[in-house]
Amino acid sequence: MSLLRAALPGLMLLAAGCVAPPPPPLAASAAVPPAEPLAPSPRLLVGRVIALDVARGFAIVELAAEAPRPALAPGTLLVARRPDLTPVATLRASAKVQGRILGTRVASGIPRPGDEVVWEAVVGPE
Repeated sequence: MSLLRAALPGLMLLAAGCVAPPPPPLAASAAVPPAEPLAPSPRLLVGRVIALDVARGFAIVELAAEAPRPALAPGTLLVARRPDLTPVATLRASAKVQGRILGTRVASGIPRPGDEVVWEAVVGPE
């Protein structure tokens, strides 16, 4: 019986559960907007590299549904980049467009299947 009496306060604390105080509100300085408004990226998604022939310098790109038409013009320079957005190759669009497939020539670097392909849109004066 004395063991139960000694353990009773501890059991009551366990039964009550742990209640943490609510987190403090965010500081006013954390909610300050940037000095300049954010601008959209000029890089537009074209698609992904799905195959390549390193020996011949070809890369096949599966086009995204929203691929910009000007990016598909023969000779247009495209950039292949890894998932962490590191550019790894420059591709030159060819006239070979069939459905959602674009043939490209590797101008520099070495892309690999799965790399994202983007086009830097020409931004005019505002």
